[in-house]
Amino acid sequence: MSINDRKKRENARLKQEILNAALQVFAKDGYARVSMRRIAAQIDYSATTIYRFFRNKEELLQNIAADTYVALSARFEKAKERNGDSPIKTLKILILEYIAFCVEQPEMFKLYSDLGAFEMEDGIMYERLGGNRYMVYQSWFDYIGQSIASGSLAMRDEVRIFLYLWDAVNGYIDHRIKHPRIPREPLAEDSLAFLDLLLNGIAIKNIG
Repeated sequence: MSINDRKKRENARLKQEILNAALQVFAKDGYARVSMRRIAAQIDYSATTIYRFFRNKEELLQNIAADTYVALSARFEKAKERNGDSPIKTLKILILEYIAFCVEQPEMFKLYSDLGAFEMEDGIMYERLGGNRYMVYQSWFDYIGQSIASGSLAMRDEVRIFLYLWDAVNGYIDHRIKHPRIPREPLAEDSLAFLDLLLNGIAIKNIG
């Protein structure tokens, strides 16, 4: 490996270490109260080192957001490849992936819960974080619409169905993270039972 390659790899490692530290500190102390110096102290570096990679904490936040959405989108795409034999089953697969992703990353979920702002425009739900916005849930809308068209859902209002699912699912994730001492089944089994109960409540018939 050349010196150049070694330097690039070390910079990439250090950049990721800074992002990981920023996520932890943002989630623990609150974004508004965190300084670049505080993030540097988390990993025993000087603030000058962080400024080599990021101009300010807004840029740090946007890098965290971009990485998170890329990772979540990749999981959604992989989930779609598994595909159910109906739109509502594919919707269920996507939501199960979302639950697992968020429970596995409690700091990320807390940060987004604190800072994320949601808005709808032309039937699309956006999540705004700082100066940028992202389409996180559009695949849910797509499969909700297909499920309505196929006759799998009794309710015909896509937005209401989405909001009911979104509210319930994020509440479930929040409780799994905040109350680990409550006895529950393992996540994969428990989240499946939860989602079956939720979807069967708005389905015409049991979806299996």
